[in-house]
Amino acid sequence: MFKGLKMLGAAAVAAVLMAAPAQAATVIDFQSGLAGTGGSISWDGSNLIGSNIPIGAVVISDAPNNNGVFVVSGSATGSGGGSYGSLNFNTNPNGNFLSITGCILGLGVGGSQSCDPVTLLSGTFTSFTDSNNGLTDAFGQDVKNTQLLNAIGFPTDLPWQFYGFAVTTQNNLNPNGTPGSVISTDIRNTAVPEPATMMLLGTGLLAAFKARRRQA
Repeated sequence: MFKGLKMLGAAAVAAVLMAAPAQAATVIDFQSGLAGTGGSISWDGSNLIGSNIPIGAVVISDAPNNNGVFVVSGSATGSGGGSYGSLNFNTNPNGNFLSITGCILGLGVGGSQSCDPVTLLSGTFTSFTDSNNGLTDAFGQDVKNTQLLNAIGFPTDLPWQFYGFAVTTQNNLNPNGTPGSVISTDIRNTAVPEPATMMLLGTGLLAAFKARRRQA
């Protein structure tokens, strides 16, 4: 009886959580910022490779702590002058990856006074749209830097996904792989929504409780 009540209580809590208004999702948005044009990108007609593309800023919104705009520094250079975070990626299935390295000194990530670049984001593509203008509508899963997640007060054990990935070129790319320069980059990231997890939990608990009642 007590176990049944505990199960019912857990199911009720899950149901309340599912019915509660959804909160805005935390978003970590890596951008060109003031970095300007830089790095290189090449296209073979179906896949794109980006190398040392400067990431100058990260915008954090709806996080528990430290929302705002922060400078990203590192080893990449751009027309805006200075050194910025570095974006590298490959959409080819044989070498599919996405990585951003650098420092966010304003959050103590990779250093607080001088930059010792760390991996800020690493992931893989699940879908994308390629063209001679760059990369758009790219989606995939990624892992965030633990220092970064700690700085914004976010759990480090939740999966993340990137979306709305857009890289725009200075000139139209040639499908023979001749590299071009990148003039704009935007990569939005959010934690995988928890409501889906809670719905599965609530549904499972309710089903288990009903089955137990039928057996009683």
